[in-house]
Parts: sequence; C-alpha cells; structure tokens
Amino acid sequence: MKSRRPGGSRLLLGMSCLVVLLENGLGATRVIDLGRQAWKFREVGNFEWYPAAVPGCVLTDLRKNGLVGDPYLRSHENALQWIGGVDWEYRTAFALQAVDLQSERLELVFQGLDTLADVFLNNYLVLKADNFYREWVVDVHSCAKAGENQLRVVFRATRPYIEKRKQQVPWKPLNDFAFIRKPPYHYGWDWGPVFLTAGIWRPAYLRLGNGPYIQSVQVVTDGLDDESARLRLVCQVKAALPAKATMEVEIKEAGVKAVRELSLHEGSQMAEVPLEVKNPRRWWCAGLGEPYMYTADLALSVTGGLPDRREQRFGLRTLKVVQTPDEKGSSFYVELNGRPVFMKGANTIPQSMFPSEVTPADTEFIIRQAQAAHMNMLRVWGGGIYEDDLFYDWCDRTGILVWQDFMFACSMYPDDPAFLANVRQEAVDNVTRLRNHPCLALWCGNNEIYIGWKDWNWPHLMGIEYRDRLWQAYQKVFDQILPEVVAELDPARFFWPSSPKQGWGYPVNTDGDVHYWGVWHGQVPFEAFLQPENIGRFMSEYGFQGMPEMNSLKRFAWPEDLDLSSEVMKTHQKHRIGYPVIDKYIKLYFRWPRDFEAYSYVSQVLQAYGIGLAMEAHRRAMPFCMGTLYWQLNDCYPVTSWSSLDAYGVWKALHYRARRAYSEVLVSPVVEDGQARVYVVSDLRDPLTGRLTLELLDFQGRRAWEKSLDVEIPPNRSSRLFEICLSDLLQGRDKEGHVLRVRLAAGERKAENLLYFVYPKDLKLGTPAIRANMAKDGQGWRVELQTDTLVKDLFLSVPGVAMTWSDNYFDLLPGETKTVTFRGSLPKAMPAPNLKIYSLADSY
Repeated sequence: MKSRRPGGSRLLLGMSCLVVLLENGLGATRVIDLGRQAWKFREVGNFEWYPAAVPGCVLTDLRKNGLVGDPYLRSHENALQWIGGVDWEYRTAFALQAVDLQSERLELVFQGLDTLADVFLNNYLVLKADNFYREWVVDVHSCAKAGENQLRVVFRATRPYIEKRKQQVPWKPLNDFAFIRKPPYHYGWDWGPVFLTAGIWRPAYLRLGNGPYIQSVQVVTDGLDDESARLRLVCQVKAALPAKATMEVEIKEAGVKAVRELSLHEGSQMAEVPLEVKNPRRWWCAGLGEPYMYTADLALSVTGGLPDRREQRFGLRTLKVVQTPDEKGSSFYVELNGRPVFMKGANTIPQSMFPSEVTPADTEFIIRQAQAAHMNMLRVWGGGIYEDDLFYDWCDRTGILVWQDFMFACSMYPDDPAFLANVRQEAVDNVTRLRNHPCLALWCGNNEIYIGWKDWNWPHLMGIEYRDRLWQAYQKVFDQILPEVVAELDPARFFWPSSPKQGWGYPVNTDGDVHYWGVWHGQVPFEAFLQPENIGRFMSEYGFQGMPEMNSLKRFAWPEDLDLSSEVMKTHQKHRIGYPVIDKYIKLYFRWPRDFEAYSYVSQVLQAYGIGLAMEAHRRAMPFCMGTLYWQLNDCYPVTSWSSLDAYGVWKALHYRARRAYSEVLVSPVVEDGQARVYVVSDLRDPLTGRLTLELLDFQGRRAWEKSLDVEIPPNRSSRLFEICLSDLLQGRDKEGHVLRVRLAAGERKAENLLYFVYPKDLKLGTPAIRANMAKDGQGWRVELQTDTLVKDLFLSVPGVAMTWSDNYFDLLPGETKTVTFRGSLPKAMPAPNLKIYSLADSY
C-alpha cells in the first residue's frame, strides 16, 4: 500500500531501536536482521507459498501479491473478513557459522507478533506467543545449527480461541477482545472496520554476542535546579559468568564523563553510575522553550573483549500532575519545571489498521501536524497500540507531551492467573521501553472502564450476580498490577487508574479528567460546551464527526457511490446513527446542504464550529480547567469520523480551527448573560502589554461601532479584558447582519477573532464577488483574495490534487486582502492549479 500522506513516500519501516554492530569477535553484540531474509507465507493447508514482508501482516501481503483488493476501497472490507478466520504460516531461512553457535548469546527476538503464534526453528517449537504488545526473546542454542536454519511462524485464528475463552467464564462478556491481548480496534470501532489480520508486525532478528551486556538503561533525575542536575544511570546488566567489568559513560553535550568498576555475578543485576550535569538545559514542552535533549553513551567492557555499547537519549525536566483540594474538589493539571501548563491537544488512534505499514515519514508527519496546530499534548488512546519508538522520539523533539494509556478499553477483563501474568509482562516491556522519553507525562490504566462500570449499567449487562468478581478482576489489573509495575520501573511518573474519572450526565467539574459526550452521544446542543457544569478540570475527550473533503472521498469511492444512502458511504460511516446525528445538528445550526458535496463541506464546518466553541470555552476557564484534548487527531481508515486529519493526512476544517484556538495568545469573544465579553488567554511565561481593538461591522465592511483600549495581559492565565451589554453594542442593529471583530496587537504578537450573534443558518449572507490573484511562489503558489461582502468559511481546493494550505475554512471581510499559500504535486497536464473557491453561501 502507498503512503496515505500528502506528498509522502513509501519507506521501509526501520528497525528504529536496533543498532547493528559489524564487529566480529568477543564482546560485540551482533544483530542479524531477519527482515532482510526472503520470507514466504501461505494459508495453512494450502500448498502454494507467496512472497511476504517482515515486518508486515497477512492482509498487506495478500494485497501485494494481487490476491485481494484494496481493503479501503469502496466496500471491499466486507469481502476480506475471511482472512481473520483461518490460520496462516510464514517461513524463512538464515545461515549461521559454527563460531556463531559458540556465542554466549544466541537469541531469537520478535518485537511484535500478531498474535497467537507458534514459532518453530528447525522444526523445534521454541515459542508460543499470545500477546500482540510484548517483545518475545528466546534462547535458541539448543536447536540452531551451522549452515541453513529453517524458521517458521504459524499464526492461529483468534476467533476460535476467543470463543473457547468465553466459555470459561460464567458472565456475559461486553466485548470479545477482552479475552486476547490484541488491539481492541482490530475488532471494529465507531470510526474503524474489523480486520483480524496476523503477522510479524514489528522487527524480528537474531542477537549474538559474548561477554556481559547492557539489557536496559534508565536515566533517573535525583535533583534538578539551575546550577546542576544530579543523575543516576541505572543499568540492568547480564553476565554469563562472574567477571570484572568497566562501565564508561559520556554525555558529550554536558562535557561529562564517568567510569565505574563493576564486579558482576552470573545472571542479571543492576549497576548505577552517578553523574552531575552543570548548568543543565531543561526540556520544555512546545510554546514554553526548547525541548533540549542529551545523549548518554555507555560502554560495558571486560579485559580482552570489545565493549557492549548503548546510546540513551534523555531530557532534563521535572513533571508533576497536581491535585490540590479546593472548594469544588481538587485541581488536575500538569506542572512542568515548576510551572503549571495548560494542555492543548488531541487523542490519537493508530495511524493505520495495519501498523507495520506505518513509515517513519508517516510518523514524523502526524507529529508535525500536531505541532503545526500549537498542540503540546497527545493522548495515546487505550484501544490501539503502544506506538513505535519513533513516535515518542518525535514528541521528544517537538516538545509534545504524551498522556499514555495502557492498552485496555471499554471492557471488563478476565482474572485468571495466566492472563494477569501476561498483562504484567506486557506492562514491564512497555514501561521499560518508554520510560526515558521526556515527552511521557503520565501512565493511565485504561480508557472508560471505570466510568463504564460506574455509570453505564455494565454490572447488569454482564450479570449482576458476578458483580463482585468482575470488580475484583478490575482491581487486580488497574489498582494492583499496572501501578505496581509503574512504581517499580518508572517511579517518578504519575499513574492515573482510568480515563475519565468524570463522565457526562451530571456536573463534571469537581476533580479528575472528563470525557464529555453530552454533545454527539447525548445529542444536546453545542451550547452545552459553554455551561460551567460541563467544563471539568481536564477535558480529556469530547468530539463531533465531520466528513472528509471531496478529494479524499474520491480516493476510496467511485462517482456513483457519492450519496449518503449508498452502500459505500454507509460502509465508511462506522457509527450506528452517525449521519442522522450530523443531520440533527446541521438543521439546528446551518441551512440544509444543496447536494452531496455541500453536505461533505457543511459537515466539516459544523464539526469545526462546535468543537471550536468547546476549545475556547475550556481555555477561557483557565486555571480552573487546565487541559483540552479533543477526540480525535487522526484516522486509521477513510471514514466519516471525529478526526481533524483525515485518513490521507488532509486537514479538515477542524484542524484549522484547532490551530487558531490553540494559539499561544488567544482572543476569545463570547456572549454571556447578555454581555459581549472579550477574554484574552495567554500561555506565555511573561506578561504582555498591548492594544485591544473592537469593531462592529456590517457584512459590507462598514464600521458601526469601534473601541480601542490598552491592556495588560498576565502570563499563563485567562483574563476578561472588556465587556459591554449586547443591546448597548448593537443599539437596535440587526444581529443577523453584523459581526464583532476583536484584534490584539502586542508587540510582534497579533491575534484576531470574530463574534457572530446568531447561528450560521440565520446570517444574512450575500452572494460574494471574490477576486483571486494567483502567482507562483517558490515551490508552491500564492493567492490573494478580496471580496465585496462577508464570505463565511471560505474553502479553497484544487480538484483531484492534495494540497497543503497555509490557511483554509476562514472568514473573509470586505475591504481587506487575505493571502494564502499552498503547495502540492500537480499533474503534468495541469501547469497551474485549477483553484476552486467554495463558501457557506454556495452550500445551499
């Protein structure tokens, strides 16, 4: 499959956490990348083998061999469900020399197997895997041989396994995926399909070596101030024999070196190397400073042997999640380097239904889009995957903090000892892998299980007579196993048992985090976002659906499919009443769209309108509310969903709206209690002095009222800087034909926002005469836009071409010039972009 990102290229998934050392001889660790071998696969029982990719999966291998169609095209997914009902087999061969068999370490490593896998080396069963999320390491001295070695991996279908497991419990399960450690989203969600594929989804390799070696490194900060950082590098070291060894550590950026002599015994042991960094540079999240990173180079050696080397990147910062009791409950906010920080961001789901297809370019792209929208936090949702190392590397580099769920979502889970032991090791693997990333803000036990048990009638749905046992099972995982692993392996990190603590249906503003779904699921008006009882201390989920734009729709649908009643459009809407809910809100706020294209456009404008209200309300409520993460940033499949980036990486109207609402300095006008009020929200570390200008304009650009005032803007706070009675502002003028424009100028910083007084459907929009002057601009194009009357939600596109725009879905006022730049790869037959201009007035 090709990259779904605009302008993206298809790259092989790199072995991001491997360093292949080419030395031969004692002491060096040598890695044989099994992904470079020739793999084949087949359905078990079928005689014909086909070429396969590792990392990869069955469905993508079938696709590359021309055996199935594009799973995302039209309704093809329905014809591919058989893939998850049969067993599959992969095989390859690799060569070893006699000297390799004498290595102290000869390990077969799978960083990810999906999911029920029996691994055979030279016809010896060496591993039975049953967890998608774990790394599997097997010593293969006993069955490896000099010369050619045959490796087979047999994947068993998960449904028969699940059916058997369901028979072993007396209660009625909520979801099948609870019985297997495979991503819940593979079993379908209200934004994604069911694809129960299988395969070697992360790198596989052989690891050989002699002498003691470093198994893991943890950078522990014992103290941090402006003068120094006191560190410990806690290393897990393994030795086959007792030995005297030397650990050398260097942090080049700090000019720090340290050497420690070690007396190693046989087996695994911990070794600590204390260090001090003078005048440390701190890691800051986006908007507050540089996310500075250090690199520790470690070398473990014994006399006469080559060193075992490890490189560990880390950042220096303090981070707390602060819960201080107050008159309404308690606070819930992130304190970074001693400073309270408002979190602005979104929830993320996996980037693809087939994670092995996600390229390094894809991962960089998704983080760059979050960065472009001024986000400083992403929540990795608990129904997907623990992301690849590169995801967290890019968050480290860009200063985006990560709320990390463990991979449990929307279900009660079993309590048998084997399942619990499997969960514990999964947690150990992933906490150990991710704990050194400064971007990692907190660990969260699960998504919506506590609130589901508390508020969604789960005990009665599953069998009220088993209530105590089911709750005890919950407590074993989320109150014992997971916090114990975090406390042992990552003790400085905050652990939150379940997201959310508060859910919609009653006031949610006492403490903890909130998933507010009164809008959409409760089908209440968008104005509910503005009500204080619905604004919590930390809004970790809320959302509304919008369709992809027409260019994206045409990538998976044929012309005859572009109808809401078509089977294809129904297939690509996974919520059971998705379109009816969108219809209801359109009728409330907008005029009914004239055709399918208008519906697609209006659904996006509607989505941005509603979620924009929420984002600004949450920021205005600062410091009472200290976080807003909308659902959701991205898609893993082309679909009508809550995302702000569609499955092809194209910005929907919501992403442009998020970029405006998440700006470091936000001007936010709103009507409250009959007053037109202007708030300015600043995330900056220092105060600002500026000038606030307010203009009441009619839709032809004529000024009916104006006021300017000098303002002081305190840092890290929301401030109400002006208010006027709405009747005094309008003085009898019609609400339907006027808009309040508010502008702030504070040195080089400028901010602007518009306040309308009626719903979009009631605005007296005329037919604009838009003038567009377009010229080549470097590698892209520049267009200057003017109008004779207000243009609402102006949307620019080039039909059939994916473009990256500097701005889009914006309002254009008469008498002004708006300059927009854009770039993209044009077909050779199109020497200049065929620019299409569309606005709300064109939609009805």
